[in-house]
Formats: sequence, C-alpha cells, structure tokens
Amino acid sequence: MLNGSNKKTTGGGRAGRKWAKQRAVRRCPFVASVEVTESRSRTRLSARTSEVGLGGCYVDALNPFATGTQVNLRIVRDQGIFEAKAKVVYSDPSFGMGLSFTEMAPEQRLILENWLEEIVLQLRPVAQ
Repeated sequence: MLNGSNKKTTGGGRAGRKWAKQRAVRRCPFVASVEVTESRSRTRLSARTSEVGLGGCYVDALNPFATGTQVNLRIVRDQGIFEAKAKVVYSDPSFGMGLSFTEMAPEQRLILENWLEEIVLQLRPVAQ
C-alpha cells in the first residue's frame, strides 16, 4: 500500500506546485522535528518535516541547503528517532527542501515503515 503510483504529485510545503516531480513512492503528511546536518561542513539546521515517504521527505526551512547537498537526517518524534543519509533534490529559498534518502540501516527503515503504517491507518476513512 505504501508503494505509490507513477502519477505526478506535488512536493511538500508551499512550494509544492513549483517543484512538482514524478515520484516512485507516495509521501504522507507528517509533521515532526528534524535535524539536517551537511555532511562535509557539519553545518546543522533544525527544522520540521511536512511530508515523508519511504524514498524521502520534505523539510520546511527558511534557509534550506542547496540542491545536490549530501546530508545526515535525524527525525525525532514521540515514537522514536529515524536517521538516514539523504541528498537535497530540490531547494526553494525561504520555504524548504525535498530530500531523497540515499542510505539507511535496516532497523531505521523499519522505524520509518512503522510510522508510515500508522499514518496510513489514521488517514483511512472509517466505514459506516
């Protein structure tokens, strides 16, 4: 169910339509604290996510990193912490950036899958 269709979808945040791209995996609404650290300089950015999927996420940030930047990502939520390496695939100054996960440990993928399962169950309409 988490594998999305090949339809064009919009990116996260306010800049979504401008950065519309075709995604292999669906993203779900997801607000959580995130720490994004640039891999080379170790520059750290604290922000929040607005969407997440198995392939990446959108980070709302006033000063996002540039497209192509390699980063370490740490999403913190009541139900745990998710960590992965990612790449900035698009960046919109004053709004945020879209990240594509490039590497994650199997236990980190399991955390992400559990979060997504929880979100999908919450979004599912209740049968009457």
